[in-house]
Amino acid sequence: MPKPMYVWSGSAWISIAAEVESLATYATQSYAAAQPGMKMVVPTSVAVGSGSGSVDTNGAVTFSGASSVSLNDCFSSTYQNYKIVMNLSAATSNDVQMRLRVSSTDAATNYNRRGLCVDSAGTVSNYGSANSGTFWYAGIQTASLNSAGEILLSSPFETIETRFNATSSGGTQIVVAGGRHTTAASYTGITFFTDTGTITGTVRVYGYKN
Repeated sequence: MPKPMYVWSGSAWISIAAEVESLATYATQSYAAAQPGMKMVVPTSVAVGSGSGSVDTNGAVTFSGASSVSLNDCFSSTYQNYKIVMNLSAATSNDVQMRLRVSSTDAATNYNRRGLCVDSAGTVSNYGSANSGTFWYAGIQTASLNSAGEILLSSPFETIETRFNATSSGGTQIVVAGGRHTTAASYTGITFFTDTGTITGTVRVYGYKN
């Protein structure tokens, strides 16, 4: 049968098995907790205006033929800033818009936004700027073409103005947008919706570790 192995600690012989167990605990708790980076957030629930939508145990939200996709309880005091990654595989809509939400209700006013659009010819144009609009632009989607976007939300859960920056590409256009929600309130979720038609794809929310 295998014999136990020992190492000299400088004052006593210590079992290697005991040392390995100690190092494993350190690596999975103290070490990992102290590392910077992002962690995927799991919303408590997902609601769609049409079509279907669900969230898996890791936090990936999948939707199909949806006119709107609402992620509930994905922002909390655990993180100050969040990154949202959206991948769309199909759509009958050109624009994807978004609103902050709390207690399953969207905030429908006071969205300050500025945006620029660059087309395939290199022409730059204003993309839906507003001082006090009813939504932010999350991205652009051309029917039957894939698109992707990334959104940075700053302090959505804190009772201060939430700021956002978004970049997206789809079809023959690239959009860069940013702005703030001028209502100083705490929000726990977010809704994505279309100007018309539906979207199909996935969205994931990541919390930035402080």
